[in-house]
Amino acid sequence: MNIYGKIFTSVGIPLISLLVLSGCGGGGSGSAIPSATTVSGTAAKGLVKQARVLVCRIVNGTPEADASCANTISKSDGSFTVTMLDNYTGPVMIKVMPATASMMFDETSGTDIPYDITMRAVVPAVSAATTVYVTPFSEMAANAVGTSNIDSVKINQAIATVQTLMASMGIDLSVKPMPDLMNNGSDPIMLGKQSNMTKQLARVMMAAKSASSLKDPSGTPCNAAGTSTTQQIICAINEMNSLMTSVATTDQTKAAVAINAFNSQNVTAVYMPIIKADGTLDVELVDMTSSQSMQAAMQKAGMMTPVAANTANIMMQGMY
Repeated sequence: MNIYGKIFTSVGIPLISLLVLSGCGGGGSGSAIPSATTVSGTAAKGLVKQARVLVCRIVNGTPEADASCANTISKSDGSFTVTMLDNYTGPVMIKVMPATASMMFDETSGTDIPYDITMRAVVPAVSAATTVYVTPFSEMAANAVGTSNIDSVKINQAIATVQTLMASMGIDLSVKPMPDLMNNGSDPIMLGKQSNMTKQLARVMMAAKSASSLKDPSGTPCNAAGTSTTQQIICAINEMNSLMTSVATTDQTKAAVAINAFNSQNVTAVYMPIIKADGTLDVELVDMTSSQSMQAAMQKAGMMTPVAANTANIMMQGMY
C-alpha cells in the first residue's frame, strides 16, 4: 500500500488549451501541454527557514543530480512548494539543504539556530498535488533506501519500518509537524496528531542537548562539552539514521537506547509553532502534558474558548 496515498490532496488545476491556427487552408491542430506536478510540505526540526528545497526525480532507481532537481527556498514557517512542469508521477527524493542564512527553530529555547544539515524524505509516487513533511524521522527512511536501486516498494517499506520502530512515540510521517488551525481547525483528532509530532521533535532536540547516551560514530556523546546546539542535533539525527540497517530491518539495541533517551525528556516547556486560522504563524510556550496549557495555546492562536476547551481535551488523547 502507498503510505502517502492518504496525504495526497486534490487541487483544481486549470485546463490549459493551445489553439494552433493554420496559415492556409483553414485547418487547425492542437497539441497537449503537460500538466504540472506540485510537491508541497513543511520542513521541521523545528521549523527550517530559508533552506534550499530540492525535489529530485528518482529515475532508474537513482535520484537525479541536484542541479537537475526542481527547487525553491523554504519560508519562515518551514513551508515550501515546488512545481515540476513535465507531469512526472514517479518516485521522488526531497532534500532540504543549507543555504545562505538558513536557520531552524529550537523548540526548547524559542530561538533560531543555524541549519547546517541535509534532511530528506522519499515519496513512492507523486501526483498533481502531493504533500510531504521533511523531518528527522523522514530522513531515517530516506537514508535507509540509499541512493541506488530505489523503487516504490523499498520506499513504502522504509516508511513503514520507521513508523513501526517509533510507534511508542506515535510517529506518523504523513502528519504535519505542527498544529494547523487553517486547514484542520475543526478536526481535534488531527490537531492532536500534529501536536504530537511537535512534541516528539522537541524531545529529539532535548535529547540531543542532554542525553549522553546519544553518540557519534566515534562514541563521543552528542552533547559533549564545547559542542553547539546545531552540532548536537546533527549528531542526534545521524544517530537516528544508524538505527535503520535496511529498509526492513533495524538495530534493536541502539534503537532501545535512542528511544529511551527521547521518551525520557520532560516536555513541559515547548515553544510550539501553530498555523493560525488566517494562515499566519504563531508560537506559544506550552506544557505538552497539560490539557489546560494546550487549551490556552489554542485560545491565544485564535480559537474560541468553549471550542478550545473541548478541542484540547481531544488533542491530548493523541499525544504520546
